Amino acid sequence: MSMVAKNSNVAAGTIYHHFKNKDDLIMELYHYVVGKLVSVAEASDDTSLDFKARFMRFWHTMKQFYIKEASIQRFLEQFYNSPYFTDQMQVKDNIWYSWMRRFFESGIESGALRMGARPEILAIMVHGSIVSSVKVALHHNKKMNLDAINLGEIAEIVWDGIRKQP
Repeated sequence: MSMVAKNSNVAAGTIYHHFKNKDDLIMELYHYVVGKLVSVAEASDDTSLDFKARFMRFWHTMKQFYIKEASIQRFLEQFYNSPYFTDQMQVKDNIWYSWMRRFFESGIESGALRMGARPEILAIMVHGSIVSSVKVALHHNKKMNLDAINLGEIAEIVWDGIRKQP
């Protein structure tokens, strides 16, 4: 808490005025981050576009966001591997996964995505591809530049896997 106070340029007592303890601060930060993900995704979504364009916009927007805000990605990794991510939290619905589920439901309903695909599975697979590409971009960018690798190709490959087959 003293480090948070120092980096915030406030007294430690001020932090305790807003948060009961470190655990409360971490949980509030988690909810803030999840809300930020939803805000970014919603702001980039344009329901007047066909679903493939919406998907590509979502994929690339979230990838750029995670790269620009790398601390958010690192925080989520740590949070999901911490005691804070309890069994109760794992089964509780959160606004980020609810948003993604609705997003992929709309793709199924529009006929753009393969029938029978569960929106939850699509969200896991697509979000996983975004996070993986971000990790590669952040931690292996020198090698990628040498090999002229375009991580945007991943979005096209994922799209080919989830779209309605002809």
